[in-house]
Amino acid sequence: MFYKKCLFSLLISLFFLQVALADTGFRRYAGEFMAIDVSARAQALGGAFSALSNDVYATFYNPAGLAQIQSAQVGFTHTRQFISSINYDYIGFAKPFGTNKAIGFSLIRLGVDDIKDSRAAAILGTNGELLDIDESQISSFNSSDYVFFVSLGNRMSSKLSWGFNMKLVRRNLADHSANGLGFDAGLLYKVNNNLKISGMFRNITSTLVAWDTGEKELVSPTLRFGSAYLLPLPGLNSQFIPTVDFIVQTQGAPGIADNLGSQQFTGAFGGELIVQETLSLRGGYDDLQRMNLGIGIHIPHIQVDYAFTSFDQELGNAHRIGLLIDFDK
Repeated sequence: MFYKKCLFSLLISLFFLQVALADTGFRRYAGEFMAIDVSARAQALGGAFSALSNDVYATFYNPAGLAQIQSAQVGFTHTRQFISSINYDYIGFAKPFGTNKAIGFSLIRLGVDDIKDSRAAAILGTNGELLDIDESQISSFNSSDYVFFVSLGNRMSSKLSWGFNMKLVRRNLADHSANGLGFDAGLLYKVNNNLKISGMFRNITSTLVAWDTGEKELVSPTLRFGSAYLLPLPGLNSQFIPTVDFIVQTQGAPGIADNLGSQQFTGAFGGELIVQETLSLRGGYDDLQRMNLGIGIHIPHIQVDYAFTSFDQELGNAHRIGLLIDFDK
């Protein structure tokens, strides 16, 4: 028990050290693309999923939840948002091994393809004024971000599980690229048959992303506490699961911080109604103060999920479709 207390104290100390270092010279908000929901089910719940996560998507939300899976699973999610110009994809695989352990591998890609580059196409006058555009000189390039997770979940007892992520980061912008390495850790505690609570620590020691130009980006830690409660509805052969996440981050989101303060303390909540273990109706309010809605269909070995988030006042709505295949015999 002593070493566990020491480890917990070290993690908390590192977290608050990063709070103090949040205003250093590194580029801020570099890790925003790593905070986007990968599960359509979780997105529909406003992202309040760290205590409920019990499938292959736990590689992202809380690797401790991997210890709950009973068979190999594959998950895939696709999202088009911001007037369909941004593609966001996730693919993951998880499999139990031994008695109380599970391992997972997953990949996230966020990309904008075929961006037009007209810098070499400008025809300038003697005074530098733009005279015309040579369309034959217009080229295109891609911008893409990748995160690859290697995850481990372990059930220590009937109530307590822990999990760990190692993640490799790769960013590409035209002819330049960057690489990074980060770590996450999570805990999941089953209070009773109905209530679960969790703690998820993302980017434990901060994630440093270094560009080939010499520029560096620092992804600061985030601490997330969650709870999920199973409320049976026997008369309807259904169940309702309210979920809540409380989020502590070392820096606020860009733009929002200017209007709402530091935003170091935020939250998300949602609810899922599961009807006869087949149909799921979901809704949630995320940490960016947006409403999310979704639906899920579960048949033997296959689960299909859809989520919708409104960006009407920004750049268009986001639609996410997810597929989970369970190889349970």
